Amino acid sequence: MATNTCTNCGCKKCGCQDDFLTTPPACPTPVGCPTPEPCSEIIDAQCVVYTGPDIECMDAIVVATDTNLADALDDFNNFFCDIIIDINMEIDIINTDILNLQNNQGLFDTAFRATLSPTINVNTVTQNLTNSNIANGVVILFPLINVDYQIVNSVTTVQYAPATGIWTCPETGKYDINYNVYLTAPSQTGYGWGDVVTPGTYTIGVTSPGAGTSIYCADTVTITPSVFYSRLYLTGGIQGKLITAGTQLVLRHQNMIGINYTGILGDNIDWAVRRVG
Repeated sequence: MATNTCTNCGCKKCGCQDDFLTTPPACPTPVGCPTPEPCSEIIDAQCVVYTGPDIECMDAIVVATDTNLADALDDFNNFFCDIIIDINMEIDIINTDILNLQNNQGLFDTAFRATLSPTINVNTVTQNLTNSNIANGVVILFPLINVDYQIVNSVTTVQYAPATGIWTCPETGKYDINYNVYLTAPSQTGYGWGDVVTPGTYTIGVTSPGAGTSIYCADTVTITPSVFYSRLYLTGGIQGKLITAGTQLVLRHQNMIGINYTGILGDNIDWAVRRVG
């Protein structure tokens, strides 16, 4: 075999020596091959040059023509390491955006809901201008057993006081406030709720509990004498209302129809507050 000299390598200290290259004999049979099989020759990676066209990925040259194998492997490593670093950075950004979205949109569930079914008794009050203001209405009290949930970031906490009917905002944010009422007329003969001599109203609304009452949302149904009203249906609220931590709310109603109501199985009054932003 010809002598391999460094003068033909084209690189400095590439690992070539002025010795004859030797090749061990081939294995006679597979079962006779040593493990591991010895290399017939070893060539330094710097002595092997890639001469094909530039290797590109997404219009970026990964390995250029005439790059030795050692540098080519390093180029591959740097290229894919950079990609992995970029991906990890993008994942971190996405995770941060998701967390911010969850915090800003209340997706971890900061909410309260209570339901009365059957409902409580609702006695009628005298019709006058003062009673027509829902701020002077009767506060609806939900016993603790009727509180479906009261959570902050999915953790059960105390927001509602059953003895006073006051809900206290646990954290500043934007909230959806909703209520729903379904009341069956005590008598299903004649005109139902319409069995009255003079027109009357039933009003429900969410207000602040004390002096200088703020009204957040309210709804009223007007009963006309001798007009059929089997049931009263009211649903409403306000969406995206900015409420600061510590703000107190109550759900009130006022029966000025002229007919006392007694809780009936299947009827309901419910109230829900949920942070959405």
